[in-house]
Amino acid sequence: MIVFIGTLIAVTSSAYVMIGQLEVISQSTEKTIAVATNEAHTQIIFVGAWVDDAYDDFLFMIEYQSLGEEVVTDEVGFVLWCEKDDTVYRRTGYLGDPLTSAPSQTTIWAIGEDPHDGIPDRLQSGNRYFIIADGGVGSGMTGGETGGPNNVCGPKDIFENGITAYYSIYLPNGGHTTQELRVNVFEVGESVT
Repeated sequence: MIVFIGTLIAVTSSAYVMIGQLEVISQSTEKTIAVATNEAHTQIIFVGAWVDDAYDDFLFMIEYQSLGEEVVTDEVGFVLWCEKDDTVYRRTGYLGDPLTSAPSQTTIWAIGEDPHDGIPDRLQSGNRYFIIADGGVGSGMTGGETGGPNNVCGPKDIFENGITAYYSIYLPNGGHTTQELRVNVFEVGESVT
């Protein structure tokens, strides 16, 4: 009888521990699925692109969409690149970096806001933003730090050379989007397709 009661207690204890562990695993799995779903639904959508100046600047309109958290603007990276004469030229940085050719050096601002108010700290889901991207190579406030031309991959350069440039935005938790850039008519305010 003592062995039988001991066996029942052991089985009951084991079942209790197993049920508790299954609950922990279930909650952990649900949390992982929720995080993965939120990250999978975080994206940048290009709405439009235009020639911003008569030399090397683009103006983009994007929309940030997320089921998760807002992202810090200083952590959202970009690459503007093109290939010309078998050489790849790149301009890299973060959306929060200042740019000398932008209004008040503001590279990104929410539509309806004044760019002179500065760069927003975070991108908010559902908001649309203007971004100014500067042609050239290297990083920092102006292109050309690496000795390359300051206007490479800009609207004038891709128009005159008949090439395609690409602008990619990289989110801090993974995921990116790329826009192909072609200039068919080189005039300030003309659409970039």
